[in-house]
Amino acid sequence: MGVGRSMSSRKLVSAIVLVSGIFLANSLMCLAAEKPWWPVKVNSYYGTYDVKQKKSGKPAASLDGPKAEDWSPPEKADKPYVIGVSFPHLKDPYWLAVNYGIMSEAKRLGVGVQLVAAGGYTEVEKQVSQVENLGQQKVDGIILGSISYTALDPAVAELTKKKIPVVEVINDIQAQDIAGKALVSFFDMGKHAGEFVVSDAKTQSKKEINVVFLPGPAGSGWAPDTLDGFNEAIKQFEGKVNMLAVKWGDTGKNVQLDLIENSLKTFPTIDYLVGNAVAADAAVGPLAETGRTKSVKVVSTYIIPPLYEKIKKGTVAAAPSDLTVTQGQMAVDMMVRILNGQKAGKDFPFRAGPIIPTLTQANIDQYPYELLFGPRDFRPEFKVEPKK
Repeated sequence: MGVGRSMSSRKLVSAIVLVSGIFLANSLMCLAAEKPWWPVKVNSYYGTYDVKQKKSGKPAASLDGPKAEDWSPPEKADKPYVIGVSFPHLKDPYWLAVNYGIMSEAKRLGVGVQLVAAGGYTEVEKQVSQVENLGQQKVDGIILGSISYTALDPAVAELTKKKIPVVEVINDIQAQDIAGKALVSFFDMGKHAGEFVVSDAKTQSKKEINVVFLPGPAGSGWAPDTLDGFNEAIKQFEGKVNMLAVKWGDTGKNVQLDLIENSLKTFPTIDYLVGNAVAADAAVGPLAETGRTKSVKVVSTYIIPPLYEKIKKGTVAAAPSDLTVTQGQMAVDMMVRILNGQKAGKDFPFRAGPIIPTLTQANIDQYPYELLFGPRDFRPEFKVEPKK
């Protein structure tokens, strides 16, 4: 009996230790999961937004900046606000990362979200309609990822008249009445890609380079900016740059794949295939199939999850990151600050975005996957209820 009781006691102690260990491990995991995502180094712009001093791809000249500073969110939302969100689409991992950033920050601050997606960069009229509908659903404000640089301007003006502020996220917009912007310059993203090409070509002692560029949708507010930024950067190349082709198209994978295959058939000598992240991802297969993996370097103008492993393997040479999760979080922060009564451009930046790193095989391990894209198992979310 005594031995049995002793053994039972030891088993009980072991069980308690085991359960305690599991509890501690789970607690540590929870603490890790709740670790603040801020402060984040950003480039900020203060002052008054004047559309007459605005050029596509660049901040308005009326704003003061950039000022390098740390971004931190508001302490709380004063009320259980409901924020409408409009995306161009949710059909690629890029916007899924923005989705995660917005939803996670909304939950943390206790505000609600109603999200809609237009379905692609050709669906301007649908996005206009969706934004107008959000304005009729008694949302307190709208976060907009605009399909077009100018086409949503009238909708933004009408919402502003109804005292529904609109904050732009990711894609730039002209709209005089926009309340704030959480974004980076895609001109700068293209410039970073171009700077990599110049540096890489110089390292290889190239005197002449052949480039095919796939910006993305021609009518968007961001794709033309990446091309402009790239062209600015490659002026620094001391040799000759042959821009063999600039091929526009929606960021659906099949569209980009067709453009790539056509380019490979048309041009026997390509040194750099540069373009949107969907194109960069799609290019790896055709290059391998045609035996051109070593002769053609793939450079993206931004990063999405599939490129993360490809950069690690070296099948994609480089991609600047605009930290899309962070931009989504910042857009929610901006909207909450505005709804709390703070003034954009005075109490916090009118425009701000994370400082851009260029990721290569040499440095990508410094940027954890979750920092760039959120959890690997995240799936699209369209609604969050506010905390009452």
